[in-house]
Amino acid sequence: MSALNEANIKKFVADWYYSLDIHASAAQCETMLVDQGLQLVFPEKTMRTYAEFEGWLSVIYSTFFDELHNVVKVEIKNLTETSADLDVVVAWQASWFTPPDAKSKRTSMNAFQRWVIVLSDKNPYGLAIEQYFVDRFDYAPGFAQL
Repeated sequence: MSALNEANIKKFVADWYYSLDIHASAAQCETMLVDQGLQLVFPEKTMRTYAEFEGWLSVIYSTFFDELHNVVKVEIKNLTETSADLDVVVAWQASWFTPPDAKSKRTSMNAFQRWVIVLSDKNPYGLAIEQYFVDRFDYAPGFAQL
């Protein structure tokens, strides 16, 4: 059976976010990314190499704490024998502290994303992220905005 089935894809997406929540090492996260042709597009940065990803991840991990990602939606938009296009919505909460502020800030949002995943032998899911685009954030009322 192909790794490109709905149940496996949803587990892969959930594990990606779990890895970010626990601040997994860059090397561990990279097992979920393609080796060649990588494109990660966030509002603050576009990354195409592991070195760029590692630098971005280091900033994210040193900035945010008490992170929580909850997958709201994984919709398979296009499925071939070797790849899948996904629409992903993740509810993300995180805190950060900016000295000399008296208190930390907390954000809560839904992040709307588009992914392209491909078959891979780098992890137990048999999948890897090739493209990852963050389209927009919908912030919950009363929470800080980035």
